[in-house]
Amino acid sequence: MRNQQEPGSLEKVLADIAAERAAQDRMWGVQEFPDGSGPAFAGEADKAKEDCADAHSRGELTWRHVLAEEFYEALAETEPAPLRNELVQTAAVAVKWIQSLDRRNGATGHRTKEGGGRTEKLVRDRVPDLVRSTGRRPETRVAEPGEYASLLRAKLYEEAGEYVASGDPAELADLLEVVHALAALHGMSPADLEASRSAKHSERGGFSERIVLRLQP
Repeated sequence: MRNQQEPGSLEKVLADIAAERAAQDRMWGVQEFPDGSGPAFAGEADKAKEDCADAHSRGELTWRHVLAEEFYEALAETEPAPLRNELVQTAAVAVKWIQSLDRRNGATGHRTKEGGGRTEKLVRDRVPDLVRSTGRRPETRVAEPGEYASLLRAKLYEEAGEYVASGDPAELADLLEVVHALAALHGMSPADLEASRSAKHSERGGFSERIVLRLQP
C-alpha cells in the first residue's frame, strides 16, 4: 500500500478532501441548492467530449480536457442517478489530477479555508427578539422568495441531524415545524398534511411493526 505521505498517495488526497469538506461545513453549515443541470448543457458536453477526443488524437491531451468532459457531462444530466454517477466520475478525475500534481511536484499540505463564510441560517421568527433580550444586537435579513425553499430544505437537514445526533425527542418538534413550513410552500395546511399522512397510513401502514424489507441485488 502506498504510504499516505508519499507524493501521489490516494489516501493523502482523500484525507485533504475530507479536511476541506469538514472546513466547508464549519463555515457554511449544511447547504441545499437546486441542481441547475439539464439538457441545456448538452451542447457544451458534446463539445467538451469532441475537444477531449481531438486532443487525444493529436497527442495533446491534458487533465483540463478530461475534467471538462466529465464536468459538462454531469451538467447535462437531470435525473438523480445518472447525475450522481457523472459527479462521482468528475470527482474521481479531479482526485487523479491532484495525484498527478503531487507525483510531479511533491505532496504539499492542504490549507483549509477557515472563517470568512456567511455564518447565517434560517431561524424561527422570534429568535431575534430572544437574542435582543440578552442584550445583544442580532444581524438579520429577510430571505428572498427564491431562496426561502432552499433555506428550509437546509434547515430540514439541520434539524434531522440534531435529532440523529442527540436522540432527544424534543428535536422532533423543531423538525415538524420545518415540515409544516415546507408544506405551506406547497399550499398545504397542517390539516392537509395530516390528511395526506393518514391516507398513506391507511393504504400502506406505518412503521410500528418494525418490518425490514430485504431487497434483491
